[in-house]
Order: sequence, then structure tokens, then C-alpha cells
Amino acid sequence: MYLDHFQLRSQPFSEHAAAAALWQDRRMKEGLSRLEFLTTLGELGLVTGPSGVGKSALVKRFLSGLTPQQCEAVYCHLAHLPSSGLLKLIATQLGEPPRRGKDRVYEQLLERAHRAEGTLLLIFDEAHLLTSESLTDLRLLISSALDTGPPLKMLLVGQESLRGMIKRAQHADLLNRVSVRYQLRPLSKEQTAEYVDFQISQAGGDIKIFGPEVKDLLHDFTGGLPRAINNLAIACLLQATAANLARVDEDVFRQATAEFQLQ
Repeated sequence: MYLDHFQLRSQPFSEHAAAAALWQDRRMKEGLSRLEFLTTLGELGLVTGPSGVGKSALVKRFLSGLTPQQCEAVYCHLAHLPSSGLLKLIATQLGEPPRRGKDRVYEQLLERAHRAEGTLLLIFDEAHLLTSESLTDLRLLISSALDTGPPLKMLLVGQESLRGMIKRAQHADLLNRVSVRYQLRPLSKEQTAEYVDFQISQAGGDIKIFGPEVKDLLHDFTGGLPRAINNLAIACLLQATAANLARVDEDVFRQATAEFQLQ
């Protein structure tokens, strides 16, 4: 196993790292600053970016820094949206059996917002999967909350298409409520090198395992998307281990990418 081969004490390039162990670059710091504003003054936040750019990692880091006094955050991953609908998913994530009928679920969610210790923050990951009807449901929910008084905020996190969805005429009222916007972009070549060094260092390894030229190739091949970098870097480590090499060189990189292109 490459952990023993490279004398690593933990798995580098893992997407399941604890929030405190996540890499935090300038993009992440700016994103966290925007999201912190949402907890105090904003109503609706929008975070977009291509698949694998680190949106979920940003949300994970953000959630780890919240206190119950700031807000009660409820995370909804919309890749698992049940056929019963979005509002019932929210109620379930809040730990409440959904009531029968959409109007009664609206009432249930507003009542639950009133009972929250702080502001209730609803976070929707993969929000680009929302239907037009679901976006309307969210608009009505946040509008009702503002009218009746319970502190309720929302954060929509999704791919680039989410911006276009919200800009459609029928969702103009929802768009007007967006007070925080952040577009998470891929890593630059320099940031990719820093990211690879950080991951290896966190695992207790020698940052020279990946040479500067290989880090450049990693960026060029992946477009600077952290998830793709993770997968390809692991493939390189496996390839180097199989060849009993102490470093990932350009030959190892080419062999690893050849396997990727066959997938």
C-alpha cells in the first residue's frame, strides 16, 4: 500500500478530512467571509462553481465554525431529494415528521424557525438540481418568514447553471433577495502546487514526492479542480508504489493519466 511505501501516517487527498484539516486558500477565506456576512445581515446566499471545485468543502468549513447562538444550520443534500418533495425533506432534516399538505408543512417550518435558538439557516447543496416548482417553494417560505418574523435564512450551493435558473423571470423575487453571491473558481497553477504540498504534509509525507514539473502537469490535466487533483494524485502514488519509486516523476504521471483516460 502506498501509505507504507511513502511513509504516510494518513490518507492524503481525502475528501473526508475533518473540517480543521481542510486546506484554506485565498478563495476559501473570501468565501467564508461572505458566508459569515450571511449569518448576520443577509437573507439568501448563493455559492456556485463547477463540479469538484470545493463548494462542499467550503460549506463544511463554514459549518464547523458556527455556534448555536449564531444560527442553527440544517444541511440538505438535494441529490437525495425524495419524491415527496423539498418541503418535506426540510422538515425531516429538522427532525420533525412532515405534516400532510403543503400549506401545513409551510406552517410547520415557520413554527420550527420560531423555536430555533438563533437564526435558522437552511443550506441546500447541489441546488442546481432544484425544479422551478421547488425554487418557488423556497421563495414563498423565505417571504413568509420575513412577513411573520421568525429569523430564517437560506444558502443555495450548486453548479454554474444555478445562477441562470434563478435569473429566470418567474424567480425574480428570489433573485432580489440574494444578498451574498460567491463564485468559487478552480485553483491556479501556483495554488495547485501549494494544495498538493499541503495534502502530503498533512499526511506526514515529504513534499518532494511530487516534483514541481509534476505539480504543473497535475494542474494542466485537471484544470485546477481539487476533486480531480485528489483522484489523479492518488493514482500517481499507486503507480509509483507499484514501480517501487520514491518519487512521482513525469513517466509515472503519464502512466497514471493513461489509466484515467481509459475510464
